[in-house]
Amino acid sequence: MGILDWLFGGNDVATGTVVDPAVIETRIEQVVGIVNPRLKLVPGYRRRLAPAVEQAVLYCRKIEAQIPRAIEASAALWADNPVLRAVFASARDVPAVFSRSRAVQDFFDQAADADHVWAALRFIRCEEQRVVVATSGDVVQRDVVRTAVSCGDKKVVLPSGCEEEARLEIRRRAFRFLANEALRQIASAAVISNDLATQRSILLDRLMILKGQRAGLETVVGHGGRREVQIEEVEASLSRNEQALAACSIAGNALEHAIERIQHVLMHGADHLHIETARLRLDQMNLVVPEGSDEAAVDIALPLVVVRSAPVISLLPCRFPRRELIRRRTLLSDAQRWVC
Repeated sequence: MGILDWLFGGNDVATGTVVDPAVIETRIEQVVGIVNPRLKLVPGYRRRLAPAVEQAVLYCRKIEAQIPRAIEASAALWADNPVLRAVFASARDVPAVFSRSRAVQDFFDQAADADHVWAALRFIRCEEQRVVVATSGDVVQRDVVRTAVSCGDKKVVLPSGCEEEARLEIRRRAFRFLANEALRQIASAAVISNDLATQRSILLDRLMILKGQRAGLETVVGHGGRREVQIEEVEASLSRNEQALAACSIAGNALEHAIERIQHVLMHGADHLHIETARLRLDQMNLVVPEGSDEAAVDIALPLVVVRSAPVISLLPCRFPRRELIRRRTLLSDAQRWVC
Protein backbone atom coordinates (compact mmCIF):
# COMPACT_ATOMS: atom_id res chain seq x y z
CA MET A 1 0.00 0.00 0.00
CA GLY A 2 1.54 3.30 -1.14
CA ILE A 3 1.42 6.58 0.75
CA LEU A 4 -1.50 7.87 -1.37
CA ASP A 5 -3.40 4.64 -0.74
CA TRP A 6 -2.80 5.08 2.97
CA LEU A 7 -4.00 8.68 2.94
CA PHE A 8 -6.89 8.30 0.55
CA GLY A 9 -7.33 4.56 0.16
CA GLY A 10 -10.65 2.82 0.58
CA ASN A 11 -11.85 5.68 -1.62
CA ASP A 12 -15.25 6.82 -0.42
CA VAL A 13 -17.04 7.31 -3.74
CA ALA A 14 -20.41 6.22 -2.39
CA THR A 15 -23.43 8.28 -1.40
CA GLY A 16 -26.20 7.56 1.06
CA THR A 17 -25.99 6.41 4.66
CA VAL A 18 -23.96 3.20 4.29
CA VAL A 19 -20.18 3.28 4.64
CA ASP A 20 -18.01 0.47 3.32
CA PRO A 21 -16.10 -1.21 6.21
CA ALA A 22 -12.91 -0.87 4.14
CA VAL A 23 -13.37 2.91 4.13
CA ILE A 24 -13.89 2.96 7.89
CA GLU A 25 -10.78 0.84 8.43
CA THR A 26 -8.66 3.09 6.22
CA ARG A 27 -9.92 6.27 7.87
CA ILE A 28 -9.22 4.85 11.34
CA GLU A 29 -5.62 4.21 10.36
CA GLN A 30 -5.43 7.70 8.84
CA VAL A 31 -6.63 9.30 12.08
CA VAL A 32 -4.22 7.25 14.18
CA GLY A 33 -1.37 8.18 11.85
CA ILE A 34 -2.20 11.88 12.14
CA VAL A 35 -2.86 12.04 15.87
CA ASN A 36 -0.52 9.49 17.45
CA PRO A 37 0.57 6.06 16.13
CA ARG A 38 0.88 4.90 19.74
CA LEU A 39 -2.92 4.82 19.88
CA LYS A 40 -2.57 1.33 18.44
CA LEU A 41 -1.43 0.30 21.93
CA VAL A 42 -4.90 1.05 23.31
CA PRO A 43 -6.88 -2.21 23.46
CA GLY A 44 -9.82 -2.18 21.05
CA TYR A 45 -8.91 1.19 19.52
CA ARG A 46 -10.45 0.23 16.15
CA ARG A 47 -13.72 -0.86 17.74
CA ARG A 48 -13.91 2.32 19.81
CA LEU A 49 -13.11 4.69 16.96
CA ALA A 50 -15.22 2.99 14.28
CA PRO A 51 -18.61 4.63 15.12
CA ALA A 52 -17.11 8.13 15.27
CA VAL A 53 -15.14 7.60 12.06
CA GLU A 54 -18.25 6.33 10.29
CA GLN A 55 -20.23 9.39 11.35
CA ALA A 56 -17.40 11.70 10.23
CA VAL A 57 -17.29 10.00 6.81
CA LEU A 58 -21.03 10.54 6.42
CA TYR A 59 -20.66 14.16 7.49
CA CYS A 60 -17.88 14.75 4.95
CA ARG A 61 -20.21 13.36 2.27
CA LYS A 62 -22.75 15.93 3.37
CA ILE A 63 -20.14 18.71 3.19
CA GLU A 64 -19.26 17.75 -0.38
CA ALA A 65 -22.92 17.49 -1.40
CA GLN A 66 -23.53 21.06 -0.23
CA ILE A 67 -20.88 22.41 -2.60
CA PRO A 68 -22.57 23.41 -5.91
CA ARG A 69 -21.55 21.99 -9.26
CA ALA A 70 -18.71 23.72 -11.09
CA ILE A 71 -19.36 26.72 -13.29
CA GLU A 72 -17.46 27.61 -16.45
CA ALA A 73 -14.96 30.28 -15.41
CA SER A 74 -13.84 32.12 -18.51
CA ALA A 75 -13.48 35.65 -19.77
CA ALA A 76 -15.84 34.81 -22.64
CA LEU A 77 -18.70 34.11 -20.22
CA TRP A 78 -18.01 36.84 -17.68
CA ALA A 79 -20.57 39.31 -19.03
CA ASP A 80 -23.38 36.73 -19.05
CA ASN A 81 -22.69 35.06 -15.69
CA PRO A 82 -23.78 37.07 -12.61
CA VAL A 83 -21.64 34.95 -10.28
CA LEU A 84 -18.50 35.64 -12.31
CA ARG A 85 -19.36 39.34 -12.42
CA ALA A 86 -19.77 39.37 -8.64
CA VAL A 87 -16.45 37.60 -8.01
CA PHE A 88 -14.26 39.15 -10.72
CA ALA A 89 -14.03 42.88 -11.37
CA SER A 90 -13.57 42.41 -15.12
CA ALA A 91 -13.50 39.68 -17.77
CA ARG A 92 -9.70 39.71 -18.03
CA ASP A 93 -9.38 39.05 -14.29
CA VAL A 94 -10.76 35.54 -14.76
CA PRO A 95 -7.88 34.06 -16.78
CA ALA A 96 -5.40 36.21 -14.85
CA VAL A 97 -6.36 34.66 -11.50
CA PHE A 98 -6.34 31.06 -12.77
CA SER A 99 -3.15 31.53 -14.79
CA ARG A 100 -1.26 32.90 -11.78
CA SER A 101 -1.86 29.58 -10.01
CA ARG A 102 1.24 27.40 -10.17
CA ALA A 103 -0.96 24.34 -9.60
CA VAL A 104 -3.05 25.19 -12.68
CA GLN A 105 0.05 25.78 -14.80
CA ASP A 106 1.56 22.48 -13.61
CA PHE A 107 -1.69 20.65 -14.33
CA PHE A 108 -1.84 21.78 -17.95
CA ASP A 109 1.90 21.05 -18.40
CA GLN A 110 1.38 17.48 -17.19
CA ALA A 111 -2.01 16.85 -18.83
CA ALA A 112 -1.25 17.73 -22.42
CA ASP A 113 -4.64 16.49 -23.70
CA ALA A 114 -6.78 18.23 -21.09
CA ASP A 115 -9.02 21.01 -22.40
CA HIS A 116 -10.16 22.10 -18.92
CA VAL A 117 -9.05 21.99 -15.32
CA TRP A 118 -11.53 21.61 -12.49
CA ALA A 119 -10.54 23.59 -9.42
CA ALA A 120 -12.00 25.50 -6.50
CA LEU A 121 -11.65 29.24 -6.32
CA ARG A 122 -11.18 30.28 -2.70
CA PHE A 123 -11.80 33.89 -1.75
CA ILE A 124 -13.03 36.14 1.03
CA ARG A 125 -16.18 38.16 0.48
CA CYS A 126 -15.96 41.71 1.78
CA GLU A 127 -18.78 44.18 2.34
CA GLU A 128 -18.53 47.92 2.87
CA GLN A 129 -20.97 50.79 3.05
CA ARG A 130 -21.02 53.33 0.21
CA VAL A 131 -23.02 56.45 -0.48
CA VAL A 132 -24.51 56.23 -3.99
CA VAL A 133 -27.21 57.65 -6.24
CA ALA A 134 -30.20 55.31 -6.58
CA THR A 135 -33.37 55.35 -8.64
CA SER A 136 -36.86 54.18 -7.73
CA GLY A 137 -39.08 54.38 -10.75
CA ASP A 138 -38.72 57.95 -12.06
CA VAL A 139 -37.38 59.24 -8.74
CA VAL A 140 -33.63 59.81 -8.32
CA GLN A 141 -32.35 59.55 -4.75
CA ARG A 142 -29.01 60.97 -3.71
CA ASP A 143 -26.83 60.07 -0.74
CA VAL A 144 -28.31 56.59 -0.46
CA VAL A 145 -26.27 54.19 1.68
CA ARG A 146 -25.80 50.80 0.05
CA THR A 147 -23.68 47.74 0.77
CA ALA A 148 -20.99 47.07 -1.82
CA VAL A 149 -19.76 43.50 -2.26
CA SER A 150 -16.22 42.62 -3.36
CA CYS A 151 -14.17 39.43 -3.40
CA GLY A 152 -10.52 39.43 -2.41
CA ASP A 153 -7.62 37.10 -1.56
CA LYS A 154 -8.47 34.82 -4.48
CA LYS A 155 -6.59 31.55 -4.70
CA VAL A 156 -7.12 28.52 -6.93
CA VAL A 157 -6.98 25.22 -5.00
CA LEU A 158 -7.58 21.50 -5.57
CA PRO A 159 -6.99 21.34 -9.35
CA SER A 160 -8.13 18.09 -10.95
CA GLY A 161 -8.76 16.50 -14.31
CA CYS A 162 -12.41 15.77 -13.61
CA GLU A 163 -15.08 17.22 -11.38
CA GLU A 164 -15.86 13.93 -9.63
CA GLU A 165 -12.26 13.55 -8.45
CA ALA A 166 -12.21 17.18 -7.34
CA ARG A 167 -15.33 16.61 -5.25
CA LEU A 168 -13.87 13.48 -3.69
CA GLU A 169 -10.85 15.55 -2.71
CA ILE A 170 -13.18 17.88 -0.82
CA ARG A 171 -14.37 14.89 1.22
CA ARG A 172 -10.79 13.85 1.92
CA ARG A 173 -9.72 17.34 2.95
CA ALA A 174 -12.76 17.73 5.21
CA PHE A 175 -12.02 14.44 6.99
CA ARG A 176 -8.35 15.26 7.35
CA PHE A 177 -9.30 18.66 8.76
CA LEU A 178 -11.38 16.99 11.49
CA ALA A 179 -8.53 14.63 12.33
CA ASN A 180 -6.14 17.56 12.63
CA GLU A 181 -8.67 19.44 14.76
CA ALA A 182 -8.65 16.50 17.18
CA LEU A 183 -4.84 16.63 17.21
CA ARG A 184 -4.91 20.38 17.89
CA GLN A 185 -7.22 19.93 20.85
CA ILE A 186 -5.17 17.07 22.25
CA ALA A 187 -1.97 19.10 21.97
CA SER A 188 -3.64 22.10 23.59
CA ALA A 189 -4.83 19.96 26.50
CA ALA A 190 -1.31 18.57 26.91
CA VAL A 191 0.13 22.09 27.13
CA ILE A 192 -2.47 23.08 29.72
CA SER A 193 -1.78 19.93 31.75
CA ASN A 194 1.98 20.55 31.69
CA ASP A 195 1.46 24.18 32.73
CA LEU A 196 -0.74 23.12 35.62
CA ALA A 197 1.80 20.52 36.75
CA THR A 198 4.59 23.12 36.65
CA GLN A 199 2.44 25.59 38.56
CA ARG A 200 1.67 22.94 41.18
CA SER A 201 5.37 22.23 41.69
CA ILE A 202 6.08 25.95 42.19
CA LEU A 203 3.20 26.31 44.66
CA LEU A 204 4.36 23.30 46.66
CA ASP A 205 7.88 24.73 46.88
CA ARG A 206 6.48 28.10 47.93
CA LEU A 207 4.28 26.50 50.58
CA MET A 208 7.21 24.51 51.99
CA ILE A 209 9.31 27.68 52.27
CA LEU A 210 6.54 29.61 54.00
CA LYS A 211 5.88 26.83 56.50
CA GLY A 212 9.60 26.56 57.18
CA GLN A 213 9.78 30.30 57.87
CA ARG A 214 6.76 30.04 60.18
CA ALA A 215 8.51 27.36 62.19
CA GLY A 216 11.69 29.47 62.46
CA LEU A 217 12.40 32.87 63.96
CA GLU A 218 9.75 34.75 61.91
CA THR A 219 7.13 34.34 64.62
CA VAL A 220 9.56 35.60 67.25
CA VAL A 221 10.23 38.85 65.41
CA GLY A 222 6.57 39.57 64.84
CA HIS A 223 5.75 38.46 61.27
CA GLY A 224 3.68 35.39 62.19
CA GLY A 225 0.29 36.85 61.24
CA ARG A 226 1.40 37.97 57.80
CA ARG A 227 3.03 34.60 57.14
CA GLU A 228 -0.22 32.79 58.02
CA VAL A 229 -2.10 34.89 55.47
CA GLN A 230 0.48 34.06 52.82
CA ILE A 231 0.25 30.35 53.63
CA GLU A 232 -3.54 30.46 53.34
CA GLU A 233 -3.29 32.20 49.97
CA VAL A 234 -0.84 29.63 48.60
CA GLU A 235 -2.95 26.74 49.94
CA ALA A 236 -6.03 28.21 48.24
CA SER A 237 -4.11 28.52 44.96
CA LEU A 238 -2.86 24.96 45.35
CA SER A 239 -6.41 23.73 45.89
CA ARG A 240 -7.63 25.46 42.72
CA ASN A 241 -4.67 24.04 40.82
CA GLU A 242 -5.41 20.49 41.98
CA GLN A 243 -9.06 20.87 40.97
CA ALA A 244 -8.00 22.03 37.51
CA LEU A 245 -5.59 19.11 37.21
CA ALA A 246 -8.32 16.68 38.22
CA ALA A 247 -10.62 18.15 35.56
CA CYS A 248 -7.89 17.80 32.94
CA SER A 249 -8.40 14.20 31.88
CA ILE A 250 -5.08 14.04 30.05
CA ALA A 251 -3.29 14.15 33.40
CA GLY A 252 -4.22 10.51 33.95
CA ASN A 253 -3.88 8.60 30.68
CA ALA A 254 -2.81 10.57 27.62
CA LEU A 255 -3.74 7.85 25.12
CA GLU A 256 -7.17 7.37 26.68
CA HIS A 257 -7.74 11.11 26.54
CA ALA A 258 -6.71 11.13 22.87
CA ILE A 259 -9.24 8.40 22.02
CA GLU A 260 -12.01 10.33 23.76
CA ARG A 261 -11.07 13.61 22.09
CA ILE A 262 -11.02 11.99 18.63
CA GLN A 263 -14.44 10.47 19.29
CA HIS A 264 -15.86 13.83 20.35
CA VAL A 265 -14.49 15.81 17.39
CA LEU A 266 -15.50 13.25 14.77
CA MET A 267 -18.98 12.87 16.25
CA HIS A 268 -19.51 16.65 16.22
CA GLY A 269 -18.06 17.64 12.86
CA ALA A 270 -20.54 20.49 12.39
CA ASP A 271 -19.10 22.24 15.46
CA HIS A 272 -15.78 22.62 13.67
CA LEU A 273 -16.58 22.78 9.95
CA HIS A 274 -19.78 23.44 8.04
CA ILE A 275 -21.11 24.91 4.84
CA GLU A 276 -23.43 27.89 4.61
CA THR A 277 -24.85 29.74 1.62
CA ALA A 278 -24.69 33.50 1.18
CA ARG A 279 -27.62 34.66 -0.94
CA LEU A 280 -27.15 38.09 -2.46
CA ARG A 281 -29.27 40.32 -4.69
CA LEU A 282 -26.86 42.54 -6.61
CA ASP A 283 -27.00 45.19 -9.29
CA GLN A 284 -24.43 45.69 -12.06
CA MET A 285 -22.12 47.56 -9.66
CA ASN A 286 -22.12 44.76 -7.07
CA LEU A 287 -24.33 46.80 -4.75
CA VAL A 288 -26.84 44.93 -2.62
CA VAL A 289 -30.36 45.74 -3.78
CA PRO A 290 -32.94 45.87 -0.96
CA GLU A 291 -35.88 43.46 -0.97
CA GLY A 292 -38.90 44.92 -2.71
CA SER A 293 -36.88 47.36 -4.81
CA ASP A 294 -37.75 47.61 -8.51
CA GLU A 295 -34.10 48.20 -9.45
CA ALA A 296 -32.54 45.79 -11.94
CA ALA A 297 -30.73 43.05 -10.00
CA VAL A 298 -29.76 39.39 -10.08
CA ASP A 299 -29.81 36.78 -7.33
CA ILE A 300 -26.66 34.77 -6.69
CA ALA A 301 -25.64 32.17 -4.12
CA LEU A 302 -22.09 31.70 -2.85
CA PRO A 303 -21.10 28.69 -0.70
CA LEU A 304 -19.27 29.60 2.49
CA VAL A 305 -16.85 27.35 4.36
CA VAL A 306 -17.19 28.12 8.06
CA VAL A 307 -14.35 26.97 10.29
CA ARG A 308 -14.37 27.78 13.99
CA SER A 309 -11.77 30.41 14.97
CA ALA A 310 -10.91 31.19 11.33
CA PRO A 311 -12.12 33.65 8.69
CA VAL A 312 -15.18 32.58 6.73
CA ILE A 313 -14.16 31.85 3.14
CA SER A 314 -16.12 31.28 -0.05
CA LEU A 315 -15.37 28.24 -2.18
CA LEU A 316 -16.56 28.33 -5.77
CA PRO A 317 -16.02 25.20 -7.92
CA CYS A 318 -14.94 26.19 -11.43
CA ARG A 319 -13.99 24.72 -14.77
CA PHE A 320 -11.29 26.77 -16.44
CA PRO A 321 -10.46 26.26 -20.14
CA ARG A 322 -6.94 25.74 -21.44
CA ARG A 323 -7.61 28.14 -24.32
CA GLU A 324 -7.65 31.08 -21.87
CA LEU A 325 -4.51 30.07 -19.98
CA ILE A 326 -1.84 32.78 -19.90
CA ARG A 327 1.49 31.01 -20.11
CA ARG A 328 4.14 31.48 -17.46
CA ARG A 329 6.49 33.27 -19.85
CA THR A 330 3.82 35.84 -20.71
CA LEU A 331 2.99 36.39 -17.02
CA LEU A 332 6.68 36.90 -16.22
CA SER A 333 7.10 39.29 -19.13
CA ASP A 334 4.10 41.32 -17.98
CA ALA A 335 5.41 41.43 -14.42
CA GLN A 336 8.82 42.64 -15.56
CA ARG A 337 7.21 45.33 -17.68
CA TRP A 338 5.29 46.62 -14.65
CA VAL A 339 8.48 46.66 -12.55
CA CYS A 340 10.45 48.48 -15.21
